[in-house]
Amino acid sequence: MFESSVIEIDGVFIGIVFQDGPDEPYTFRAMHERVTQMDGDILPSYEDAVARARTRFRLGRCKPVRSLDTARRYA
Repeated sequence: MFESSVIEIDGVFIGIVFQDGPDEPYTFRAMHERVTQMDGDILPSYEDAVARARTRFRLGRCKPVRSLDTARRYA
């Protein structure tokens, strides 16, 4: 491992990004359930990894939209 960095979003440790060599891409390792879909993603730069992890983490925080039935039945 050539270089590694911890990623924290809003004070929460969500994962690490590491690079195997100076000319190699960055790999993300997820440590939080909101970003597990990104585990193993290969990204061109550290900044791209942080931006994508931040977006995924914050989207995971949103509550799902409650769907309403198109027709309601009243007794």
